Amino acid sequence: MTLGEILVKALVNTVLGMGTVFVVLIFIAVLISLLPKLTAAIESIGKKPAPAAPASKPAPAAPVPAAEPEEELTDDLELVAVITAAIAASEGVPADGFVVRSIKRSAQNKWKRA
Repeated sequence: MTLGEILVKALVNTVLGMGTVFVVLIFIAVLISLLPKLTAAIESIGKKPAPAAPASKPAPAAPVPAAEPEEELTDDLELVAVITAAIAASEGVPADGFVVRSIKRSAQNKWKRA
């Protein structure tokens, strides 16, 4: 084979490979752009119209969900355990060697300085 024939075959392979990639990418882009319409069509098919209620009967009131009790954060042993494990991992020592006695918020915010 001559150098010209080799270059032509390489060019044909390059064009076919890149063309295939772009065709597939265009197909994926079209498919993604059609997803909202497809989802809306599926949801409209799945929903059936509710039967009309008699006008004389008032609708029942929706039940009010019970208020969830707030979590007490003053004695959070799980948080202490996680902080202890993080310190032990960063120092490379076993967690048995030290005890977290108190957790206080620092006055400096190191994340803002970083």
